[in-house]
Amino acid sequence: MSDAVGRHAVALASVTELAARAGAQRVVLLIDEGELASATMIEWADDGTLELTAGGVTEPVAPTQIAQVAPAALPDVTPVPSTALTVDEATGELAAPLGALAALAGAVVALAAAFGGRSVATAEFATREPTQPFMLAARPGEPVVAQLGGATFAFPDGWP
Repeated sequence: MSDAVGRHAVALASVTELAARAGAQRVVLLIDEGELASATMIEWADDGTLELTAGGVTEPVAPTQIAQVAPAALPDVTPVPSTALTVDEATGELAAPLGALAALAGAVVALAAAFGGRSVATAEFATREPTQPFMLAARPGEPVVAQLGGATFAFPDGWP
């Protein structure tokens, strides 16, 4: 295990855990390393690929490297089937079962908050239309943002 993987093991486990709990297609966590350093990026894709980019160096991370690592505390969230999520890119309308978006957004906010500073988390989810996934982005203390196609929408302050 590299030093970078060891230093960021909890973040790697947390990204993997959020992806599994939320049923995301992709999860990215940018960890604030301070004003004088570049952010560390952790990226999980639905094919199981997990990568860590720290100090300009990207390395793959095998699940076995973090299998015994406990993730940061994240809220319970139930995956939402893609057939239950619909988007209208023209109007920016996103429809989901009651409470589902708030739960997904809360989990994304919790992931970013677990690593402090200006850390940011994003999660991409499949929708009923395979070519129109939507993404949630969050940083603690700022509005959650959704991206539908090429359009970006901010949720009201304090939501979820």
